[in-house]
Amino acid sequence: MNNATFDSFYATLSEMGQAIAKAARHGAAAIATMSWPALAVCCVALAFAITIVPLALFLFVMFMAIKLIVNVITDRGRGKATPYTSADDKGE
Repeated sequence: MNNATFDSFYATLSEMGQAIAKAARHGAAAIATMSWPALAVCCVALAFAITIVPLALFLFVMFMAIKLIVNVITDRGRGKATPYTSADDKGE
């Protein structure tokens, strides 16, 4: 007895595997045709993306969380609203 859901899931996994294999073959061909300096630049850029970008995102999330926590703890109200005065009033 065939399960339609499992067959659909298996077909999706198979398609994903084929797409990943095609991308890997294309990447390997691109690396094989690169010169040594281009390969070094590619490696440095990849190392930057793998290390620096997640660190920056993590620090951004941490500082935002700290800011929210400090705002909740201090909870200084905004106070009374200032009434609107137009530029024509000139303090009259």
